[in-house]
Amino acid sequence: MPGKVAVDIFTIDSTSVIPIYHQIKQNLRELIENEVLPAGQLLPSERDLGEYYGVNRLTVRQAVTELVSEGILRRQRGVGTFVATPKLTQIMGRVTGFSERIREVGRKPSSRVISLEVVPAPTVVARSLKQEPATLVYKLVRLRCADDEPVMLETAYLPQARFPNLKQVDFSEESLYQVLAQKFNCRIVEADETLEPVIMTDYEVEMLEAEPVTPGLLIETVAYNQNGVAVEFGKSVVRGDKSRFYYRIKTKV
Repeated sequence: MPGKVAVDIFTIDSTSVIPIYHQIKQNLRELIENEVLPAGQLLPSERDLGEYYGVNRLTVRQAVTELVSEGILRRQRGVGTFVATPKLTQIMGRVTGFSERIREVGRKPSSRVISLEVVPAPTVVARSLKQEPATLVYKLVRLRCADDEPVMLETAYLPQARFPNLKQVDFSEESLYQVLAQKFNCRIVEADETLEPVIMTDYEVEMLEAEPVTPGLLIETVAYNQNGVAVEFGKSVVRGDKSRFYYRIKTKV
């Protein structure tokens, strides 16, 4: 854990028209972005910060609470408030699996299979995969981690008839897309994705080890193989306080 920090780095302008709590929030954010307060640094108590800034504890608490909700700070009960590990940036723009994206940014991916069962396809799944209503599909639910920290709860649906015996595969160790390519000559080359901000459910909060009312990002995916056939419908909930997505968009000329 980094050591103590200098008191004089905590500064605001008491003559400014900008609200005091917002100045404190911005000051703390800049100190973190410039690594004056590095990841893992224990912040002074709210009482001490109030003395340094010359304000009451409630004003400090408002700023700190907002930074916690944004994933920039994290509270540890009985210990204090720490600078959080930087958000995981997932690089988008081409079709890759979770594990490959995590490795690309220098993190270690891992997965835990919550369930793998055969179920009648829900209406949205059947429609997206162009299957008859209630067609039997695999429903694979996995908790996805980066450096052993849960960041995504992922559910994938695939037609059972097209991919027999998937229940024999250990998807805590195997990549779904690699299995499809190697065992079924089915390469995922294209995908439609929609992203929607959500407030995570109690179950999602519990599985992702997040704080209550943590914001999340819902990602729905329809993946297509080399023949243009829709073969997977995916629904993933990502911790909004731990992740961000990078896209590079280019206009055709």
